[in-house]
Amino acid sequence: MATIEPEILESLVPLRELTPEALTELAREAEIEELEARSIIFRKGADDAWSRYVLSGTVVLVDDEQRRRTVTGTGNAGVAPEPLSQDRPYPCHAVAGTDVKLIRLPAGRIQELLESSRLPQYGVNELAADSEDAGENLFYRLFEDLMSDRLELPSMPDIALRVRDAITEREAGAGELAKILQTDPVVAARVIQAANSAVYSGQPQVDSLQPAITRLGLMVTREVVTAVALRGVFRSKNPTLNKRMVELWMHSSLVAAIAQVTARRLKGFEPDRGLLAGLVHDIGVIPMVTNAEHYPELVQDPGLLEATIQRYRGEVGTMILRRWNFHEDLIQVPMWAEHWVRDKEDPGPDYGDLVVVAQLQAMGAGPGAQALPAFTETPAYRRLGLEALGIVDGVSMLEEAREEIAEAQRLLIG
Repeated sequence: MATIEPEILESLVPLRELTPEALTELAREAEIEELEARSIIFRKGADDAWSRYVLSGTVVLVDDEQRRRTVTGTGNAGVAPEPLSQDRPYPCHAVAGTDVKLIRLPAGRIQELLESSRLPQYGVNELAADSEDAGENLFYRLFEDLMSDRLELPSMPDIALRVRDAITEREAGAGELAKILQTDPVVAARVIQAANSAVYSGQPQVDSLQPAITRLGLMVTREVVTAVALRGVFRSKNPTLNKRMVELWMHSSLVAAIAQVTARRLKGFEPDRGLLAGLVHDIGVIPMVTNAEHYPELVQDPGLLEATIQRYRGEVGTMILRRWNFHEDLIQVPMWAEHWVRDKEDPGPDYGDLVVVAQLQAMGAGPGAQALPAFTETPAYRRLGLEALGIVDGVSMLEEAREEIAEAQRLLIG
């Protein structure tokens, strides 16, 4: 873990009021927080008990009037001297404008050391209300709308929310879940279908919800319900947009099926969570497509729209999944889904790696495939340990798992 020298803290407001001994003590509790560009740091109204200073990079603050402001740090010799926020709860939203490193300190400990010292006001640089970059404007509009609860799409399907809440808040059993799922015959049928899949071959067929849920288990049932219910998110009343949504769903379904099948061959991965990871890796595309109509430049230039989607899809998707309270191991999937050669300090594989490998296999025979790396040449392939499993060729792997993949797609598409 990186350490912070007391000398760096002594120039910060209000830490410069502390004695050298207090600064040394506080430096031991300091942490470095590293975030990708456009990651959410905190939301208005939240209070996570940390005080943050920008060590390097740029942070964008969005206030009540939706004005964007920035705080910038340039390294150890140029830490932004004021905290990102002096008030609790936070009066604004904060998002990383670039890749950033933040110094994070426990706010309560600072207050103890200061003995009720008052934090002075700080200044930040105003950004222009509008950028000449239509794509950037679209991203910030989405960000502001999401933070202010004005972004209507996509929303977590109601049936998935009810099942999740029943399990996590009431510790519901198979009987109660069956009653909830009976209200949605399509989802109910898919749960029974999953319980009768080839994974459970050799066991008697089930034809009702409660034994199906018992066979799958509560957590797998939750993931299956969420995955199947997401189909409704990939729809639009606009025929042109709906065509794009159908294409997006078909791609996501194939990636999800390959991710599920691959996860079954790996230790430490849950197949149904792999399925869900594949489905949500492009969730950020949906609001970008549906909100693009507000930007004439994007409507008139499909190439610019597509470039904007490619640029921001990961950040928007991560914002949505965080808003939906997905588990952290899935929240980051949209961010990494197209980072074919991502390297990271942690040598362990994650669901982002799983989706990268699944995508490259799914896209291997399609248009633009020649511009993609072979999935066997990616860091994700190495981290997942696929070579040790004898998976050395994407085409043969798909051929071998053809029936498994088809079954997973039938579950999602019907």
